[in-house]
Amino acid sequence: MLTYADIDVSLHPYRTFMGTPLGRPRPASSRPERALIVVIGAMVIVAAFLLVGAPRELTAGTAGLGGGLALVAGLAGPDPRQVEPPSEPLLAVYARTVAVGDLPLVVTRITLDELDRLGGEGYGSLVGAARPGGTLGVFVDDYLVWARTPPRSGISLDPAFGES
Repeated sequence: MLTYADIDVSLHPYRTFMGTPLGRPRPASSRPERALIVVIGAMVIVAAFLLVGAPRELTAGTAGLGGGLALVAGLAGPDPRQVEPPSEPLLAVYARTVAVGDLPLVVTRITLDELDRLGGEGYGSLVGAARPGGTLGVFVDDYLVWARTPPRSGISLDPAFGES
């Protein structure tokens, strides 16, 4: 059985687009920010050592190590392994009642064939839970599109409702 009797099946607007299924990763911190975090961490550890009466040699060694790590953190370049995330076909499902500029409820990956079949935008009957990590399908005419990845929340980089 595809649906239960108590599940509400209703029309929802959708849009297909190319993007990243995981959202954009958090940008790496800057060099001064990394150095400041290490300095503050070292100061907290040194202050704790001084409060508990640790030997001066241990406290001085920790302070020197913290300064050296701050220097390395401040001079180290960005992570060379970071690459631009791949662009894949995605389906964005919006709320049943939506206004221009609203972000999608959920975004999930679809196949290229489904991207061609669904077109750019339209209305489909939503089956399942339109929530991050839920299971959902979208009926468009006689065609059912299942989520290929667990749906994620809409982010500011996703197309808002009514955008060209």
